[in-house]
Amino acid sequence: MGELLGRCLRAGGVTRVFGDPVPGLTQVEAGDAEMARLLADCDGRLGPGPGCALVAGTLRLSSRPGARLEPVKVSTADDVPVAIAAAAGPAAIGGAAAEVHLELDLDAPAPDVDPVTLRPERPGRGPLEPVAGTVVVLAGPGVVRAGAIDGLRAFASAAGVGVVNTWGAKGVFPWDSPHHMGTAGLQEHDFDLLGFGDAALIVATGIDPDESSPERFRLAPVVAVAPEQLSAGLALYLRAPETAIPSNLLYERLAAVAQPGYVADKVPLHPARAVADVRAALPPGGVVAAEPGPAGLWVARTFPTTEPSSVVVPATAAPGAAAAIALAAALRGHPAIAVVSEPVDDATRAVTALAVRLGLGFVLEVWGLFGGLSRVEDHSAALESAFRAPSVTEVAVPVDAGDVRFLVEAAGAVVAWGGLSAG
Repeated sequence: MGELLGRCLRAGGVTRVFGDPVPGLTQVEAGDAEMARLLADCDGRLGPGPGCALVAGTLRLSSRPGARLEPVKVSTADDVPVAIAAAAGPAAIGGAAAEVHLELDLDAPAPDVDPVTLRPERPGRGPLEPVAGTVVVLAGPGVVRAGAIDGLRAFASAAGVGVVNTWGAKGVFPWDSPHHMGTAGLQEHDFDLLGFGDAALIVATGIDPDESSPERFRLAPVVAVAPEQLSAGLALYLRAPETAIPSNLLYERLAAVAQPGYVADKVPLHPARAVADVRAALPPGGVVAAEPGPAGLWVARTFPTTEPSSVVVPATAAPGAAAAIALAAALRGHPAIAVVSEPVDDATRAVTALAVRLGLGFVLEVWGLFGGLSRVEDHSAALESAFRAPSVTEVAVPVDAGDVRFLVEAAGAVVAWGGLSAG
């Protein structure tokens, strides 16, 4: 029976399992059920396939950190392929989780049943209707998970339109691309300042409502397009080669905060300076994970992203998630750093202890009132040393939490994760 389970999970895009072993998958011993679930959530959030945990017969397939679920019970082998496919499909797309309780003897012989693949239906479009006026694209993490970045770029180029990304889609365009309008969904006035209310049409694709609910961005007519349908051909009626992509107030206001912050030489550090130092020290192929809250806000806002999936800030808050994402990246051989704020929660400490037991390394950067830095230059030196270390290395950084007022003055209250209190 375990062989059937393994075949079905591999068909759903699963490569490793946290907790109990499954034939054909790489097993990572997590120590306890809560840790296995957290690591599955965060491995799935990193993508591209769903994360997987198996503990005491309960299988979790997830890309949504912290989700609480009621398991679906499966008691016959014939039901296994459909149950696994139904759970794996949404989790692969992103922002979803499911649990299946297997009331089966996994050591029993497996019947000759083939895996199945069920992909959730998403809205599709033919050629878009002609539009007179400004068109803007809002791209979410589903674009990245669907492997549709090339299609998005072709669509934007053919249509001559700007693209706003939610923070889970940072890097779909490099920060300095003429199509890149900024990152949205974090603060109250983001979409107003981006000019969504003046648009003739908003093309929404791959949206995670936990990052940006439709009620916030629907300031003009919206059409939903499945990421898989993005292409130059879809832009047929939106071509506007003579129209420059307009500037926007959000980008201007945030640049007025971030640009001087990047080079600020005070201690405690300006948060944007701390982020810039992380960006400069990150080795090629590295992954930055930040916990929801103050650290996640500044990383999502000010990290200059050039590669998708290099910056991961969960849309939902779960203790230990940033460290668990860094551990999942380390399992794949990527240099990684988790940025968290004081006080460090028990789940994060448990993840770092597990990483040490597994022989994995990443950097844990802790923002707080105090730290071992007396000069602003000490941060970069500490990071460079930490990235060379073979195990988990903690870097304590004094960061000026009061500087968040400049972001609030620029774009309003923080609305991500229910506000800063979620961190």
